[in-house]
Amino acid sequence: MATCPRCGGYLGSHHRCRGVGLRRLRTFSLVLLGAAVGFVGPFLVADRPSEPLLLVTALLGAVLTFAVHWYARF
Repeated sequence: MATCPRCGGYLGSHHRCRGVGLRRLRTFSLVLLGAAVGFVGPFLVADRPSEPLLLVTALLGAVLTFAVHWYARF
């Protein structure tokens, strides 16, 4: 049985990829949520965190959220 490389669905004669845009939107929203949590995290530890620390933790939160999402495939 053949499967579509884009969506993983059955590749029949009437196949149309649906949901790929929704998956990307969900992944993008999860990455933004991870970046927001990474941005807020230093405020819980320090009174006035520096701007580079906020940038690095936001990027780290986004990358870690994307990696967990990619590995868990949810």
